[in-house]
Amino acid sequence: MMDKRRMLLMMGGGDTINETQTTYKGSAIYGISWAKTDTPLTRINASVGMVAAAGVDAGAVTNNFDTAEIFSEFTEETDAGSNVFIRIPKFYIRKTDTATKKTWQICKKKMPGSYLPWCFWDFTNGVPLDYVDVGKYSASLSGANKLESLSGKYPLINKNIVDYRTYAQANGAGYQQLDIHTYDMLQVLFLIEFAKLDSQSIMSGWTSGTYGATELLTADTSPAGNVAIVSNATGAKFAVGQPISIGTSQGGNQRFYGRNITQIDVDTPGAGSTTITFDGAAVALATGDYLYNVGWKNGFSSGISASSGSLSHNTNGKNPFHYRGIENLYGNVWQFVDGININENQTWYCKNQADFASNLFASPYIQLGYVNKNANGYVKFMGYDAANPMVELPINVDANYYKDYYFQSTGQRIAVVGGNWAHGGDAGLFYWALNNSSANAHIRIGGRLLKKAL
Repeated sequence: MMDKRRMLLMMGGGDTINETQTTYKGSAIYGISWAKTDTPLTRINASVGMVAAAGVDAGAVTNNFDTAEIFSEFTEETDAGSNVFIRIPKFYIRKTDTATKKTWQICKKKMPGSYLPWCFWDFTNGVPLDYVDVGKYSASLSGANKLESLSGKYPLINKNIVDYRTYAQANGAGYQQLDIHTYDMLQVLFLIEFAKLDSQSIMSGWTSGTYGATELLTADTSPAGNVAIVSNATGAKFAVGQPISIGTSQGGNQRFYGRNITQIDVDTPGAGSTTITFDGAAVALATGDYLYNVGWKNGFSSGISASSGSLSHNTNGKNPFHYRGIENLYGNVWQFVDGININENQTWYCKNQADFASNLFASPYIQLGYVNKNANGYVKFMGYDAANPMVELPINVDANYYKDYYFQSTGQRIAVVGGNWAHGGDAGLFYWALNNSSANAHIRIGGRLLKKAL
């Protein structure tokens, strides 16, 4: 028989807030509300009067959420495999959605009508978990085929969602890739803190890099070295510090994947030519090779002092950012989002990470009560299922309220989110691409490692 304590925990008993007494420790409610039009968001509850700003490099900014419950309790943790995580404490979410208004609220205690994100739940023992560990860095891959969260690595790319799932689980019990429940939680935290649907107006992220078919080398490198010679027009598209790769085909990485530009010399070795110098081992290159940006090397956030912020500039699209220690929450490379499958624009989701599987449209997956929009475009409205409020995907693209783009396709699909280094203003916290199959892999798609506190 289930003991009384466990039954109370499952029902939320003993952890429920009295909303008339929210000044006690652990009882603060933070919230945001907005009309379903292109209007500003309004801070509510304990968020009223609070301000939040993102920093640049070592610059200091004012952010009242740095001392607020939940937000101030993020910690950096390292596991036995040296993977670095941002630990986020358990909290509850309440979403209300009417014909004209949306409201999101969070609290460490259970609010009437709220839900506990499933990333904070132990399905085997039927009890809540105190925290979830979110990979600080874009995922890379170890020599033992285990998904990693390590500084100094470039993002793992050219693998599909099933590969990512397998590599994550190879770390042991509780390890998985980013899922819909954790991403929902991160969206809510970010929106309540910064009070803007346009996440790129706060930090645009690494979203204005170069990935085209016309950026070609104009000379051979002989003998092998650390330079790429291009036209001045091509050279002007790149900057010192940016990550690059070179291939014999666009995105092919045949010459190398992941180097950093260390120097750019215009009109060198002659008028009209630019020499781009990069780090790493010497490599032989040939006229006609493709030059392009790639995902940023992990670890850049050590140079940013604020709780959230960017290198060099927050909104020019040329620099990566971190949100409370989590590098590149959007932009950089697309991130696979596990736990949801889409069939003919109808989404199904799964609660338990142990049951995640692609192309499954039956129990334990649950069908949502709305259908995603069957056209691409800039997002106006997100769907809402009161019984399953943790999954909100685009249902209308007639106006750019969310400031992010949306892709979809017929057939069986999986989800990636956030955009990549070449998506410009289309990218952001709510940029969903639901047009990839479970077999799709690409240089611009990556992911993130998670660990539940099992």
